[in-house]
Amino acid sequence: MDKFKSEVRLKNMAWAAVILLLISVLLYKWQQIENKAEDTQLILTTNNLYQGAVNLKQQWEINNKPAYDRIGGIDFQYTLLGWPIVNIDNQLDCNKLWKLLTNNINHITNNESLYFINGKLTGINHCTYMINNKALAIFYIDGKICIKA
Repeated sequence: MDKFKSEVRLKNMAWAAVILLLISVLLYKWQQIENKAEDTQLILTTNNLYQGAVNLKQQWEINNKPAYDRIGGIDFQYTLLGWPIVNIDNQLDCNKLWKLLTNNINHITNNESLYFINGKLTGINHCTYMINNKALAIFYIDGKICIKA
């Protein structure tokens, strides 16, 4: 009887080890998939922001290159090359710039966090946005918008 109990115990322990191994492999793979999904989200967000800027630049060209405009309650200017810029007291208004370039979509889904960091990056006026602990920056060089993740 003791031999039977120890065989059953040994089989149960073997099954438990196999199950724990499978769970650990699944968790490892899940983390890899989640990291790739976050990277993809950042790339898509960057592309969407740039597309918003391109759409506004096209509108600038169609409307005979005005110096400033107002869309969705957001007053903004254009650079000399036609890129939209939201300045208040010679500083970028990061919140309004985000809303302008995303067509007033001010939320991130799936419990992601979005916050803004205003500041100077090597003397360049810029906005840095943190999405899931990954940075996305918008800045202007020689009148051209740059969006980098």
